[in-house]
Amino acid sequence: MRSPSLRPTDLSGHDVMERYSPDLASRIAALTRLHVSLTEAGDLDELGEVYIQHISAVMNLPMSAIYLFDDGGRTAEWYCFHNVSSRFMTTYERWGRQVDEGLRAVLAHARPVYNLADQTLAEWRQSELYQRVVRMENMVHVLKAPIVERGRIIGTVDFASDAVRGVVDADDILLSSAVAQVVGAVVTSMRQRDEVHRHLNAYRHALETSSAAVVFFGADSVEPSITRGAAELLQELHEGADILYRLLRDVGGATAVVHRSYLVRMRNGAKDVLECTSRPVPGEPGAQLFELDLESSRDRGAAHLEVLSSREYDVAGLVAAGFTDKEIADELVLSQHTVRQHVKNIYGKLDISSRVHLTRMYHGMSARSDSARPD
Repeated sequence: MRSPSLRPTDLSGHDVMERYSPDLASRIAALTRLHVSLTEAGDLDELGEVYIQHISAVMNLPMSAIYLFDDGGRTAEWYCFHNVSSRFMTTYERWGRQVDEGLRAVLAHARPVYNLADQTLAEWRQSELYQRVVRMENMVHVLKAPIVERGRIIGTVDFASDAVRGVVDADDILLSSAVAQVVGAVVTSMRQRDEVHRHLNAYRHALETSSAAVVFFGADSVEPSITRGAAELLQELHEGADILYRLLRDVGGATAVVHRSYLVRMRNGAKDVLECTSRPVPGEPGAQLFELDLESSRDRGAAHLEVLSSREYDVAGLVAAGFTDKEIADELVLSQHTVRQHVKNIYGKLDISSRVHLTRMYHGMSARSDSARPD
């Protein structure tokens, strides 16, 4: 059997690429509404419900589905469907996907594919895919378009019709591609958001269990998350927790590590120096992580950390802030191998064996000037 072409025809074999559908403007408007609605979906299941509710205003083919996969198209990790049976979907996954020439063409060319572009209806009905699966729904027209994420095909949007007299025209081809782009953009954004939430949950868990004086400001909240150590430190200040908003204003939208010192008055009337190190949070623009310390609170940990070189001290600070080796490498423009070697050296010099020990030791002292660190 010939491979499906990317160029559509009607059942009589006439080229329809040059046709213009007078309802194209209304379908594009419906596509815009679909995009807006999909961006409001909280998860994939909700995305599927919204898609099914709106897609008929965009595409003329009544049967539709979204497939997402993460293994090059061999299996679907998630799908939603409309106007086809669950039995069909299950059978397609079991018997149809591996013999779907249309899917192979989509994956090979990264463009929409129409099943009747280069074959007759009779030839289509003799195909292995039709005989195994598609005849269950008597699909005459089948149109597939790739969903692309960062240059990689992660799924397809599929449309079908059982109407023999129906036509898949140029508008359908173009709109199928546009629908796939919209779905791809929303899925990519959703996955990035989920990844950020996982990072934030890890940060918040670390804050809840840490004894260090650490404050986290999320990008979408004016109320910070504060560790027990930070709460105790702030209680000693005459200005109290209000100083946090001063720190936040001073940092602004900084995208790099910032060190600042503040002369503060304590509730007992004494003066002290508040050392603040602010760090951006990977994956959440606008979020900030503050490490606080009072100059007067230096303890034995300070003497221990003096043995670190300047670069090791920088690495230790990022480890204490919860950065991964990769994030530290990106922040300091080092290789991950070099970062791991620095961490190993730090453990040896401080006679510790974990990041938890290093974090506790690091937060037990205030910021130092570079001149205090050996090279």
